[in-house]
Amino acid sequence: MRLLIFFFVAFIYKQGSGTIYQCNTNTSCGCSTSLTLVSRIVGGENATRQSWSWAVSLRSYGEHICGGTILSPSFIITAAHCFEYITDLKSITILAGSLTIKPSSDDSSQVRSVVQLYKHQNYNSSLWTNDVALLRLSSPLNMTHGNIKPICLPSGIVPQPSDNINMIAIGWGTTSISSGKVSSTLLQVTVQPIENTYSGCQYLIFDSKLQFCAGIKTGGKGNTLILHILNDLIFLCLSTDTCQGDSGGPLMAFVNNVWQLYGITSYGYECALPGYPGVYTRVSYYIQWIKSIMPSQEIKTTTTSTSKKPTTKVTKTSKIPMRTTTTTIKILTTTRTRTS
Repeated sequence: MRLLIFFFVAFIYKQGSGTIYQCNTNTSCGCSTSLTLVSRIVGGENATRQSWSWAVSLRSYGEHICGGTILSPSFIITAAHCFEYITDLKSITILAGSLTIKPSSDDSSQVRSVVQLYKHQNYNSSLWTNDVALLRLSSPLNMTHGNIKPICLPSGIVPQPSDNINMIAIGWGTTSISSGKVSSTLLQVTVQPIENTYSGCQYLIFDSKLQFCAGIKTGGKGNTLILHILNDLIFLCLSTDTCQGDSGGPLMAFVNNVWQLYGITSYGYECALPGYPGVYTRVSYYIQWIKSIMPSQEIKTTTTSTSKKPTTKVTKTSKIPMRTTTTTIKILTTTRTRTS
């Protein structure tokens, strides 16, 4: 084991309770800590420090409104729909490098304002297609500490992720339906890609080139569906399960021994309910659009193909004790209907 770590050979452990992902922290993107443990609990769990150093909180007048992902010291990627009701860009800031929703005096988190919004020119607010936006920050993030790093982008278009791989969604979620307060710490949950022909997906997405589904295929713990309206936004949440993640936040896959950004949380029908997956913007479709905006030297992509099923070395290990949680992660949801 020590020999493998010394030579930075990346692999993952799998067993009944969870998965340990191991990667090389000296890579330019997609690895913020050498070991990341993610359980298979449907309800999700708290993330650990530096597990997801590219996660940012998008804030309006200091209040969390969406998630986002660091692509470079100066650019954040998020969902275009997060800005539908934003009238003053000066009100927007991002919080990076913090596991908690509010920075503390003893952490090394950083806050930046946003000087330019690049909302995709073909974003459709009715269909939520092309639901992607880039943010240019007022000054570059300091990435000398391990708590702030960029995620990797796929090097080419990924038509459809393999339906048997695990993907991770993260976000700061609501812990109280009645109050709408967000979790004090970052939450993570494991989901799987779901084929576009699946009945719960085919009536949700409007363009399979631009969107794909991911969710929980087997039963969750929740048994109470609650409709909650907060600040004119509708949330459908199960009382003891998580949703897939914050709007605008990342959906990630461990490919070629790094974390790649496969999706941006866009919308869904229900919340962590089997049969009703979430819909994600397919990031790989927008690589050329991203390149047209960001300086080429700041774009971090993997150099190997991501169109095939990722190859990893699997080693059995003893069962790792897991905690359960009853928190819920909020996701902006809406009911979508097709018209003939």
